[in-house]
Amino acid sequence: MNRRTLPALTALATATVLLLSACGEPSEQDEKIPEMGESSAKASASASQSEKGKAIDRPEMKFPTDFKITFDWQEPSDPDAAAALGDAENYIKAIHYGIIKQDPEDAAYKFYIEPSSQAHAYAKGQIQQYVDGGWSLMGELRNTDAKVVEGKAARTQVVTFCQDETKAFGKDVKTGKEVSGSADDPKDLRYSVTVLMRESEKIDGYWRAVSIEGEQGAAGCV
Repeated sequence: MNRRTLPALTALATATVLLLSACGEPSEQDEKIPEMGESSAKASASASQSEKGKAIDRPEMKFPTDFKITFDWQEPSDPDAAAALGDAENYIKAIHYGIIKQDPEDAAYKFYIEPSSQAHAYAKGQIQQYVDGGWSLMGELRNTDAKVVEGKAARTQVVTFCQDETKAFGKDVKTGKEVSGSADDPKDLRYSVTVLMRESEKIDGYWRAVSIEGEQGAAGCV
C-alpha cells in the first residue's frame, strides 16, 4: 500500500481567499531566525535584492539513498517570488526530512513555519502520523509546475505546484521494507498543493509557511 505523504492535506485545507485577506501581522518571533544569533540576522538583512536569502544559514537536510524528493521547475525572475518559492520548497522538504528522522519536533520544519500557524500544525501532524505508525519513506516524491503569485496580505506570496506520489512509498522503520498492501488509483496520488508564504518584516529573503492546502486528483496535475 502506498503511504500518503500528504494523507491529511485535504482535511486540513483552509480557504486561500480568506487567508490572503485576513492574515495578521507576524509576532515578534518573526524578527529573528530560529536558533540563530544576531550576527546571522544582521548579515541576512544586508543581502542585496538579487541575492535574497542567500546569506541566511538554513538547516542542512540530507536524505538516505532510498528516498528522493525532487523539485522540477524554473526559478521566477521576480526576486520575491523566487525567494518565496525557494522557502516553500524547503518547507515541503523539511516535512519529509522530519518523517525520515522520525522527529515531530525537528528543527528543520520549524525553521520554515510561522509558529502556531496551520502550516505548523500540518507539518507536525504529518510527521507524528508516520512516527505513530512506525513508517518512514522510500522511493521518489516529485514536485512540478510551480506558480507564484503575490498575495493580498502584506509581504505574502502564494505558491502552487503539483505533487506526484505514485513512486513514493511507506517503509517499515523496523524492517526497512516497503509497506505492502493493495494498489491505489494513480490519480489519487497526485495533488495540487498551495502554500501561503510570508516574508519576515526585518530579515530580507526569509520566508515562512503560514498555511498549506491541497486538492487530490486535481485536473491540472493528473
